Amino acid sequence: MLIGVVFLMFFGSKSIPGMARSLGKAVRQFKDAAGDVQREIQESANVNLKDLDLNNTNTAQATTLPPVVTPPANTKPADEANEPVKS
Repeated sequence: MLIGVVFLMFFGSKSIPGMARSLGKAVRQFKDAAGDVQREIQESANVNLKDLDLNNTNTAQATTLPPVVTPPANTKPADEANEPVKS
């Protein structure tokens, strides 16, 4: 209540309705712009999901990796095997 009284004294009773109207218009424009952005994001997400066509598994190719070959445990690494023998 105190804030309202100070606001009334500072701006006057004639300018408050115009300020409230301007504030209302600004809030309305902000909400409209936020709704437009949200709608654009949803539309682009729907388009991307349609392009992916996740339900069509016939066109998806399964990739197979070659088998992993591990050297036997008793062999030396390649750089140690090529070193000259020290006598």
